[in-house]
Amino acid sequence: MSNLTNSAETEPKWRRRPEQRPDDILDGALKEFRERGFTAARIEDIAKHAGLTKGSVYLYFSSKEDMLKALVRRSVIPIAIALKNIADHICDDCSDETASDLLRKMLMIVGERINDAKTGSIPLLIIGEAGNFPELAAFYRGEVIEVTMNAVGTVIKRGVASGEFRDVNITYAIRSLVSVMIMQIVWNGVFVQKGEAIISMKDLLNSHLDIYLNGIVMPQEK
Repeated sequence: MSNLTNSAETEPKWRRRPEQRPDDILDGALKEFRERGFTAARIEDIAKHAGLTKGSVYLYFSSKEDMLKALVRRSVIPIAIALKNIADHICDDCSDETASDLLRKMLMIVGERINDAKTGSIPLLIIGEAGNFPELAAFYRGEVIEVTMNAVGTVIKRGVASGEFRDVNITYAIRSLVSVMIMQIVWNGVFVQKGEAIISMKDLLNSHLDIYLNGIVMPQEK
């Protein structure tokens, strides 16, 4: 098995099967987008990373915008879907997990996956290009942000209904919880200074959730 794996990894990209080429192209696109910026990245350079000609790239993706959307689908949308699956399977009798437990589970999924630099750079690319490409921002909002916020909202509503949480404004509660994710992505991608210790997304979300829950959990009678 290891020999087959090693062979596949060392095989020249131009000899790989066609189904492998979209991922090769996306890997090259992400490298160029991160190093040069989305606008400055060139299709021919992306093609070189993938071991293809510029014309071959267009067999798989019609534009850089198409590639960026594909990167979102490959790395970020699965995170939103994982949160949606948690919310979709909530029921009062089938689990002992509290709403607090479910929120922590959701945030740890985000923390573990967004902590990867390649995945975390994708939302930053969308934020950076939103003004020039509003359709990319609309796509990201519909496929990632709305799905994530709806899932989080479902859990918060359950906590309110069960008496675990105070009767908070759901919209504000959702944004208060998820806003730290956006801030961390922007901080690490824009504001972090050379030599500065980087706080992991997972550690920050753990701390944020502790503070957040202390603000919305119903006081217990003594």
